[in-house]
Formats: sequence, structure tokens, C-alpha cells
Amino acid sequence: MTPDRSTAQLQAIAATLAPELDAARDYPALAAQADRWRETRPLNGLRILCGTPLFLNTLAQFAALLEGGADLAVVYSDELGYDPAIPGFLAGIGLQTFHGAEEAAKEQFDAVLDCSALNRRVPSRFGYCELTRSGVRIYREEPPQKPVFAADSGRIKSIETVLGTGDGCLRGLRHIGFDPVGKTVLLFGHGRVGRGIEHALTGAGASVRVVDPAQGLVFTPALLNGTDLVVTATGIRDALAPFAPLLLDSGALLVNMGADDEFGPGIPPDRAVNRKLPVNFMLPEPTSTRYIDPTLSLHNEGILELMRSSGESGILTPPAKLEDSILADVRAAGIINAEIEAMGL
Repeated sequence: MTPDRSTAQLQAIAATLAPELDAARDYPALAAQADRWRETRPLNGLRILCGTPLFLNTLAQFAALLEGGADLAVVYSDELGYDPAIPGFLAGIGLQTFHGAEEAAKEQFDAVLDCSALNRRVPSRFGYCELTRSGVRIYREEPPQKPVFAADSGRIKSIETVLGTGDGCLRGLRHIGFDPVGKTVLLFGHGRVGRGIEHALTGAGASVRVVDPAQGLVFTPALLNGTDLVVTATGIRDALAPFAPLLLDSGALLVNMGADDEFGPGIPPDRAVNRKLPVNFMLPEPTSTRYIDPTLSLHNEGILELMRSSGESGILTPPAKLEDSILADVRAAGIINAEIEAMGL
């Protein structure tokens, strides 16, 4: 990619972000990364494919990659959802875009920034950086011949999954007119995502009951009595499939907050909010940028970790020193310091 072309792309992205987001307030980790990479150019000439779901705040991730010298291409998927205005914008500024992994897989890249392992069959010289827990699970089941950097396995991902997903779920529910005050919620899954959702909905005035067999909290049909809302956060595809008839008859609002369809084929798409895509994906900013910023910075840094690795197949976890560096960028901004300190980060 020529410098002039890259400069024009960065200017277009900055002009689009500026009216909505402020770098120092909303994405300090990505902004700091972009500043460093503008000087060091660690991705110079490398062809990078990014599969992060396309929304306004994803542009800040792209800006850092471009500052690093990447020859950037973007792949988006109907399975994950996206802002329909973004692909056209990216194509208009000269970024190569693919609608689905099948087309991207016909080409060769130096590294793939993946989400939900949708692009695991795209040829990649150095390997793959996976954003989600469900995606890491797929990479473990179907290991490629290259290493996989698991951004989800770091401490930083808790900022997105606990704080960001809970906040996004609440904003999404309010967007569709659901007021949590006085409502009864049945929440399936009590890991990082589930805890964040429970915290947000309880704080908004809902009564939350939890199902998580790993914690001894098992499902019984009686739990659906009086339930206004069912939320899935198990991280497991088809996890609620055995309960489909009961859920269909319950009259409760059904919301999937997993990257995969956790309700299963027995629940028709039109029976659940947003056709079983996460409810926050109905929003222009599904996860508030301040919460996803550290994760996307870590996702980008995964490319350098792949380049430093031996090249052998396997799962790479984020080094503590790298995460400390990103957290330092976040703390310098001070926007979410109280929240991350309460989490013990």
C-alpha cells in the first residue's frame, strides 16, 4: 500500500470517528497503539485480514493497523451482524472488503484477526488472532497448522465481557423498549459475560435468577414461571436446545447474548430478539468503545506475538507484560479506572 493511499484512508477514518468518539476519552489504548506504531511501523507491508464485527468503533482498530503499515483488508459476516453503512464506507476509501470468509479464503494473508473462528480456513502466513471464547474453542477442536493468539484468554478481555457486555445488553434492551425495573430475568450462564449481565440488569432494577450447572444452578421448568426475559450467556452453541418447547410456550422475551446461537434450531429466529443475534448488535455501538478498546488493542498486538512465535500450531495466551502495558494506557485516560479497579485489574 502506498503511503499516500494509507494517509487518505486514515484521514477518512478520523473524519468519520471524530463527530462520535474522542480518542483520549473513548479509545485511549488504540490511540496510544496508533501513536507508537506510526513511529515503529511493525506491520509494514504485511497483508492483514480483520474480521472484527463492523461497527463505528471498529474503525479505531483499523486506524491503528493502518498506522502500523498494514495492507489491510476486512471481512464481515451476516452471522455476527454489522452496521450496513460501514462496508460501503470502507470500500469507498479503498480498503478491500469481503462479505463472508469464503471469498477471503481464496487469497493469502500474513495474519488473520478473527472473531468466532469464522475465518479459520483463510490462508495465513503467521497465524490467527481470535477475539472470542467460542472461537478459541473451535480452534482447539480444529487446530490449524499455525499458532492462534487467544485475546479472550487475557485479563483485559474481562473489561469487555463483564463491563461492556452487561452495559451493551442493558442498552440494547432499552433500545427495544424493555424496561428492566421490576422484571424477572432468567439468565443462563454465569461466567464473565453472565456476571456482567447480572450486574447490569440487577443495577437497573430487575430480579435475576441464574442457571449454570457448573455452579450447581440447574434449570427446572418452574424457573420460567413469572419470567419476563430469558438471556443466554453460556458461550455454548445450542446450549438451550433441550428446553426449546418450554421456552416457546413461556411467553418470555428471548435474548441471546452469545456469539453463537445458544437457543438452538428449536427456537425460530423470529421468536427471539434480533433473530438470535445479540441484542446489543442492534445498536450503532454494540459495546461501548471505552470497554472494547483494550481488547481490540490486544487483538492487534496478537499479530506481533504470532510473528515472535515459533510458528508451531497451538494456542498462545497474552503475556502479562503486554496486558500491563495496555492497562497502563487505559489508566492514563482515567475514564474507567474506578470500574476496572473494582474488578481487581
